[in-house]
Amino acid sequence: MSGKVSVRIVNTDPLLVSDGKKVYHCRDFPKDVHIGNWVKCSLSNGECIFISGDTVSQTDFPGYEWTRLQFPDSRGRSRMDALRFRARVMNQTRKYFDSRGFMEVETPLSVLSPGVETHLCAIQVGADRFLSPSPEFQMKRLLAGGSGSIYQITKCFRDDETGRFHNPEFTMIEWYNVGADAPELMEDVEGLILHLKTNIDCPGELPLPPYKRISVAEAFKEYAGIDNYRDPPDVLLAKAGIQETTTNWEEAFFRVFVEKVEPGIYSSGPCFLTKWPKEFASLSRLSPEDPLTSERFEFFAGGLEIANGFHELTDYIAQKERSSGELEERKRDGKPLYPLDNRFLNSLAEAMPETAGIACGIDRLVMLLWGAESISQVLSFTADEL
Repeated sequence: MSGKVSVRIVNTDPLLVSDGKKVYHCRDFPKDVHIGNWVKCSLSNGECIFISGDTVSQTDFPGYEWTRLQFPDSRGRSRMDALRFRARVMNQTRKYFDSRGFMEVETPLSVLSPGVETHLCAIQVGADRFLSPSPEFQMKRLLAGGSGSIYQITKCFRDDETGRFHNPEFTMIEWYNVGADAPELMEDVEGLILHLKTNIDCPGELPLPPYKRISVAEAFKEYAGIDNYRDPPDVLLAKAGIQETTTNWEEAFFRVFVEKVEPGIYSSGPCFLTKWPKEFASLSRLSPEDPLTSERFEFFAGGLEIANGFHELTDYIAQKERSSGELEERKRDGKPLYPLDNRFLNSLAEAMPETAGIACGIDRLVMLLWGAESISQVLSFTADEL
């Protein structure tokens, strides 16, 4: 780097300045410079020559923002280093999809319907609007209108827990590959990760693809010793060695999944968990070979769920029945009732093209590629830093 730059004085004896990326030795500085001040310099061959004063720090240096963003972690890397890495990931992600003929789109962050999935906790703004938890409905309306294959990098919002791997506001990439099915969508995920690891120096331990494919039925057998996950709930729990009882099959399924299956998946390396039971099909189609399973998969890596993909359901009647059923379940469970998105449903009636779509958490993907221990290390601001 050469030319005029703004740098911050970070030490006076010896005189050192930083542009936020590197630290430089200086010469020809006036004697009354103070730590924390910003100054203009001429930078040449790694040496700074003073030009003029710029901004005077009115607090002790280092302050909160400099400390938060510039102080190194145990590996000698600052949060600003992580944010620069994140910017490269975003740039290369766009290059990957642009080069494959996908069109980048934008959809509203404020919506009338956030969806009605039973697990959803939406954030309401005003009398009848919600912060979007996913751009799915609006992107599918674009597909019905003839957009072709599309992608979007966007902010999403959910009123969920805040912690090591969660933030109420998060960044997601969602894409729809027109004409593709679930196996081809898994190849998209592998292609994206390969592109990122090929074009960016990624210090994290996420290995190169290809990644393992395992069905839910196979995972229950391998990690929980259960041959048939459709056993009655008490039988399911007993076979997994869980000393509890329930009459709710879905509750028993997820208890076994969380306590037995997930730990096994996490320990086996990155994998695609495929062929979810029809009860958890969400907006995916059912398998024509086995109508008790859906053409849905989740991608797991580094002990985290990274992405959720579907061979998309395009049947208007079937989707409306599912959505109405989920709304009734929310009512039974005493959860907030959200409106159906009738314009989305009507777009299915207009005939959305055959497509496969996926939502992938950018924050978690960056976290894995960077080798971070917490999502906060790759965010500009967490919820508690605002």
